[in-house]
Formats: sequence, C-alpha cells, structure tokens
Amino acid sequence: MPHISNVTQRALRLFLLFLCFGLIVGYHHSVPAEDSVSAVQWRMRADMTLLDFGYKEFDDAGRLLDREDGTLPGVALNLARAEGNWTLSGRFTWHAGDVLYDGQTNTGVPVRSRTDENILDSSLLIERRMRVLQDSIPLALYGGIGYRYWERDIRPTRTAAGQAVDGLSEIYRWRYVFLGGRTVLYDFGASRWQLDLRVFRPYRPTIEVDQQGRNDTVILDLGEHTGWRVSFPWEYRTGERTRLVLEPYAEGWDLGRSPTETLTRNGVPVGTVYELRSVTRNVGLNIGVQRFF
Repeated sequence: MPHISNVTQRALRLFLLFLCFGLIVGYHHSVPAEDSVSAVQWRMRADMTLLDFGYKEFDDAGRLLDREDGTLPGVALNLARAEGNWTLSGRFTWHAGDVLYDGQTNTGVPVRSRTDENILDSSLLIERRMRVLQDSIPLALYGGIGYRYWERDIRPTRTAAGQAVDGLSEIYRWRYVFLGGRTVLYDFGASRWQLDLRVFRPYRPTIEVDQQGRNDTVILDLGEHTGWRVSFPWEYRTGERTRLVLEPYAEGWDLGRSPTETLTRNGVPVGTVYELRSVTRNVGLNIGVQRFF
C-alpha cells in the first residue's frame, strides 16, 4: 500500500538521522583507548528487536469484539550522555509487519484478515543515579517524555459465506510522559542483570480513521489511561568499551473509548462513528550491542 510505504520511508529517514547524529557525536567526544569506561561520558546502543504484539477492542459492555496477534520485527537505537550522576538519553524504535486480525463486521458476522502494522516510538529521558544508604544496592530514578505513532491497515477480506468486507486504515498518535526506576539484581564478573520499572501516561491520544474513500476521514479523541512497562536488561562485557545486551520486557497500553462523532461523506452527514476501548499487551526481546565513547 502506498501509505504504508510513506510511513516506512519516514521511519528509515528518522532512524538514519538518529544514527548519523550518534556517530558524529561519538566521534567528536571519544576518549583514548587506554582510558577506563568509568570516565566515558557517551554511549550508543543498537538493537534488533522482536515484539509479540497483542491488541484487543471491547464494546461498552466489556465484550471482546476483535483482536490482533502476531510477531513484529524491529530496530532500536539509543544515545546517552552521562555527567556525574546524571544521564540524558534518547531512544528511537520502529516495528513493522503484519499480524492476524480476528473480529467481526458491523452486523456481527465473524471475519478474519491480516493487519499491516507500523509502530514508531521516540522518547527522551533524564536519569539520576543514587544510593539510598552507603554500600546499598544502586538505584536510578528517571522521567521523560515520548511520542508514539501507530498505523493499522486492516486488509480487505471475505466472510465465510463469501461476502466482501472492505479494508480500514487507522492512525493512532499520542504524546506521553513517564516515570521509572532501575536497580541492579546481579553484578558479578562480566555480567550485570537489572530490573527496570516504568509507568507512563498518554496525553491527548487521537485516532485518524480512513475508510478508504467510502466516507470522509475523521479524527477522534481517545481516553487517557496509565500504562506500564517492566524489563530485565542483562549486559555482558565483551570488551573494554563494548557490551552485549539482552533485554526481555513486557508493556501495557490502555486507550479509552472516544466520544461519538458525526460521520460524513463529501461533507454530508451519513451517520455516527466512535472508536472502541482498547488494550495492548506486548512482550518483547531486544538484542543489541552497546558501545562506550
């Protein structure tokens, strides 16, 4: 689909710009090879990622109406600068692929199809490292802001009786704020294992619904609900300035039902439209390399 191609190109441009910025900064701020990692102020991490995507929509009575499930590959890039006990870091992630759609038509007829997904996320955080007591386990507290762009393109399909069902394109956008903390669970030799807990809150999430020419495109406001993320990053020192990183994680996003709005065709009202309440539960694995400068 041309629209998906445009999203893919935009994601590639953002990722390449972020990568070029990291390489330039890392080059100009690199330290001699004999210096210790403790003196390093910059680090960059690049990941290949797998996301086990799970999405559900519910009606006002709480009944499940449709769901999407599947595995999405992706990439991620993180760039950070440390100054004493403070760290400022930015992260960009992109997942794309298709998943199984299991739902129903407006009249309740069951249908199955595939949905093309593009999920872009960028965030910026500031972190403060500390110890609650001397010689205690280290703790890091952080907060930040982010932006999420998610496109769903449900492909046309047919019912079991052969009735044609049109496709549907939806674009979700929202900014969010988050707070979190990290601590070390295990640190011995070349290995270190951490626990990272985070809560986030979307701000003014919206959905743009495109019925592919059947009616006018409409933008709906969605409800704001608190989400969460938990991860267990494991690092293994492979060199003086490099680390292998494995990070399993789980996260949850919840978006509330939209208000009912007028649906139009060429500007003429033809009915009403609203977006259902939805929940997203993802489990993923990031596999990457971290480099200190």
